Amino acid sequence: TPLYSSAASDVYKRQSLILIGTILFIFQIANFFSIDTITPELERAQVLAAIASLIIILIGFLFKQFEPLASEKADLKGENRFYFDKNIPNEVIDELAWGSETILTSTAAASVLIHNDGKNILKRGITSSNNFLPGETCLRSLKNMKLISLVNTKFYPGKDEFINFCPDVPSILIVPINRKAFILIGGWSAKCFTRSDEKWIHNWSKKINNVCLLYTSDAAD
Repeated sequence: TPLYSSAASDVYKRQSLILIGTILFIFQIANFFSIDTITPELERAQVLAAIASLIIILIGFLFKQFEPLASEKADLKGENRFYFDKNIPNEVIDELAWGSETILTSTAAASVLIHNDGKNILKRGITSSNNFLPGETCLRSLKNMKLISLVNTKFYPGKDEFINFCPDVPSILIVPINRKAFILIGGWSAKCFTRSDEKWIHNWSKKINNVCLLYTSDAAD
């Protein structure tokens, strides 16, 4: 995923900034001593050039502090599967398939599950073959209709709730769709989901609210 492939690039950018700043600083010092007559204008220009070079070097050293913390990618246990309820209408599964694929390919997600009205209607990615039943955390998300982000399940006391979703998954997003449906997303590492990821998935959940209602009404008929 982009989270891991960009790590080497970030190191290269940081080292490049330090190198460029150092070279510029050395050049302006060498240029300063090679000039026979130093005017006030030239002296001011040399000072500004030196300051600019030092700022570039400083940015290079501080660059790492602006990088997101990328934890080690977990070795998740489970099969890479794509399961969906065969009773789902084609127009509904097309939307769910597109959205789940986008989540898996555009974010650091390893697994996606969509639960609707007591049933797991879609599983995709690295997921357990067991039947997942929502527990206290998922039910709280439905009750409050608020996204819950578990950035590091290692320290979460209720992590056993998700064993039948994806064992030992490092991070989890629970995104409510309506009072009976939610999206469960597992990440490859701790702290791997960005605010942009959460916002996009939240907006998609609003879109598929009508999809889930359509599926529920069709199933009832």
